[in-house]
Amino acid sequence: MRSLTAAAASVVVLMCLSGCSSGNDDAATRAAERLRTGLQAGDGAAACDALSDEVRQELAQSQGTSCETAVMEAGIPDAGRVVDVKVYGTAAQVRYAEDVVFLGEFPDGWKVTAAGCTRQADAPYDCKVQGG
Repeated sequence: MRSLTAAAASVVVLMCLSGCSSGNDDAATRAAERLRTGLQAGDGAAACDALSDEVRQELAQSQGTSCETAVMEAGIPDAGRVVDVKVYGTAAQVRYAEDVVFLGEFPDGWKVTAAGCTRQADAPYDCKVQGG
């Protein structure tokens, strides 16, 4: 009976852990999708709202224009469908068929910290949009 109780407790813990992870996966994916939706609609303001403060500032400064204009001109690809989502505490990676998006969890929710990212053979990801 004791082993059955221990096994049941283990199942409950695992279910909670997977449920918690799933919630963060969903929240990170929704944040990445807010960027995609803004880009697809041609709505630079909505796309910028999905970005972290640091990324918005870096993007505007590096392009010498507003974030709204710069994000629309950044060349972030139409990503296709979500392939995989990984959450590591307060950081996440959403892999699309044609893009990789990195996110961070901030007091006001999940925000994109890099987008338009492609893996490099012997280097970190190369991203079209990222913080400084």
